[in-house]
Amino acid sequence: MEHHTFIKLIAAETKTWRDMELTLMEKEGWIDLSYRPRNNMSSLGWVLAHQAMVLDYTLNTLILGDKPVNPEIFSKYRPGTDGSWDGISLKDILELYDSLETNFLEWAKSATVQDFSRVVSGDSIPSFFCGKTVLEIILSTFTHLDYHTGHLSAIRKDWLSTRTS
Repeated sequence: MEHHTFIKLIAAETKTWRDMELTLMEKEGWIDLSYRPRNNMSSLGWVLAHQAMVLDYTLNTLILGDKPVNPEIFSKYRPGTDGSWDGISLKDILELYDSLETNFLEWAKSATVQDFSRVVSGDSIPSFFCGKTVLEIILSTFTHLDYHTGHLSAIRKDWLSTRTS
């Protein structure tokens, strides 16, 4: 299997799970982006926007060596921020995620074996990513996205438990 085909598959699996969680929330009559679980996990809106920023950062900063496409949004939803939602609409978050995912998949489709094998390094690269190949970074990215989709599930279940207690 070619790298870009594998990346397309993992992106589709990630999005399927994410969309399933959003659909369950809609069916339950609830999507409150400001909702923060009782354990003080990040808010629903932060998690969703953060997932989009993970795609932005991975492609535009780690792979292409540039700045995030959306630096203002990135500054609010990057790792290390307080997990608060700043008011960005669900529609805008979903459109942002979709456009960044499309850009990511277009890059992967046109990338060469050498592009995927390139080792990332540099002073501006977080130590976790230094020395990894682009392909390894992409795999870490989708693992990270799935980790946060697990948060979406936990947030939804926390909200449901407040409705039944």
